[in-house]
Amino acid sequence: MLHKTRAIVLHYIKYGESSLIVTCYTEQFGRITCMVNGARAKKSKTPVTLFQPLGLLEIDMYYKPGKEIQRLKDAWCPQHYTSISFNTTKSTIALFLAEVLFHSLKEEDSNPKLFSFLFHAFQLLDAKTAGVAIFHIWFLLHLTRYLGISVKEHAEVSNLRTLSESHLFANISPGIREVMMDLLNNPQGPPDSVVLTHAGRTELLEEIIRYYASHIDGFSRLKSYAVLREIFK
Repeated sequence: MLHKTRAIVLHYIKYGESSLIVTCYTEQFGRITCMVNGARAKKSKTPVTLFQPLGLLEIDMYYKPGKEIQRLKDAWCPQHYTSISFNTTKSTIALFLAEVLFHSLKEEDSNPKLFSFLFHAFQLLDAKTAGVAIFHIWFLLHLTRYLGISVKEHAEVSNLRTLSESHLFANISPGIREVMMDLLNNPQGPPDSVVLTHAGRTELLEEIIRYYASHIDGFSRLKSYAVLREIFK
């Protein structure tokens, strides 16, 4: 049966001479993998450029419950990014977050609240001119709530001692922990006033990645992380 839904691109691989196998997170069906025939062919209606990391799409696909690979009929981008594709820092963050989501989002079920968070967060990244360097840290902290591993559920955000004694993020310095709490207290986006040094960002991000790895099965070392660190040197 043909269905229309919004989708966020997480990953793709080449298949055959001209096709793609694309993994998306959709508003209606959660995580899905679909075949895109002829995406790499000349004059394709669904060119490979549509399926860049975190691309925001609307798609028509023939969905069959339980089928491993769905068949995509059509895809289009109703709202193109204005800066992510052209800004090296933002595009590197997008690549990193797409890989995180590829390893984290496993369920093939609709989750409108999670989809809404993702969709609006990436629009925010595209629009931001300040605070970009800590966007991915803010995003990862708030994503834990939608994954069922919320940092906030383990300690009151106003009680730094409780957080430390719970052995969550106990290895980070008190100043970095306070910044983390400031980010957790701002679900609408990372405040422009929050500033972290390169060393501070690395310290906090390393701890967040360890937190994800300890709570999510199969969450391996991220290939894009090395590129992210290089960009922020």
